[in-house]
Amino acid sequence: MRWVAGLVFLLGLYLGAAHFSGGAFPTLGLPIGGDRALLRQTTDAFIEDIKFKDFKKAASYHAPDKRDAVDIPFLIERLFVQKPESLDIMSYEIMMSEIDSTNMRGRVKSNIKVKNLAVGEIREQELMLFYHRDSVDAPWYMELESSLRQLSGDKQKQH
Repeated sequence: MRWVAGLVFLLGLYLGAAHFSGGAFPTLGLPIGGDRALLRQTTDAFIEDIKFKDFKKAASYHAPDKRDAVDIPFLIERLFVQKPESLDIMSYEIMMSEIDSTNMRGRVKSNIKVKNLAVGEIREQELMLFYHRDSVDAPWYMELESSLRQLSGDKQKQH
């Protein structure tokens, strides 16, 4: 009977650590980790969509009014400095997820190992994805489009 109590105690410690880590530990499908875990899961799904060249699905993480305008292949080329068709995402690991003090902005950092199929070069790259929402009850949306689209400085500001 003591071993059952010990097992339950250890399981409780593990699930507590998984929750406070923001879902960094596997939770067997349990909804543990709150919004930080949700952002990790969203980032995981987004990178997998890019890996398998499902650009329409990758655009779906943006706000509904921006999804049709998001050019994921262009943004991938800006992120990885190579054409999407020559990009092979070999592996990736989500390093951290963080939410600001307002609970309205979040970011997730990943390390991604990619291969340029055209030249055979393998490299590792860090990727930071940013998310926002309109209220604490609203869904999270990625801001990849807005952070990468502008190619020149703001003409209204002094440089």
